[in-house]
Amino acid sequence: MAVRERADAAHNRRKILVTAQQLFRDGGVDHVSMEDIAEAAGVGKGTLFRRFGNREGLIGALFDQLTEDWQAGALDRLADPDAPARERVLRFVGELFDDIVLPGGPLLRALENSSRSHANVGRYLLWHDGLARAITEARPDVDAEFMAHAILGVPRAEFVDLLVGTGMSTEAVRAGVLALTDAVLTAPA
Repeated sequence: MAVRERADAAHNRRKILVTAQQLFRDGGVDHVSMEDIAEAAGVGKGTLFRRFGNREGLIGALFDQLTEDWQAGALDRLADPDAPARERVLRFVGELFDDIVLPGGPLLRALENSSRSHANVGRYLLWHDGLARAITEARPDVDAEFMAHAILGVPRAEFVDLLVGTGMSTEAVRAGVLALTDAVLTAPA
């Protein structure tokens, strides 16, 4: 039987996550300390460390919250048999870019290089599995498993940063990611 979180603990957790998200957005993940977050949230530093363990744990909790809010609906839409598979794949990749990569970029960059990156493998595999099934429907003649990995590997925060840093707009990067995805789905075998 799961133990329910105390109301004050749940309130503090929400307050910490909202505060951390705002501070990270305003100051950058690399420039905000755990002390800054505790002070701004009005909690003791010990509460912050007991709740999240360390900075990586807090960043992971923020990323978990971002992806959990999106994942269930996105996977349902990806599996919707009433929509053509090609449209479902393109919608999924577009949503991934808009709802996870762009707003979660700073969190993703921090997690991509952290010891906690393995914690996201399960989530990645869920996305990969759904995407591979939809690709198989759209293109039974290609290696859908590999194509799903390739498509998911393109919109990495580091790669998007690189392209934006060379002068591309995020809109152009998004359009390129979708064009590449569409090419996988429509190019001759």
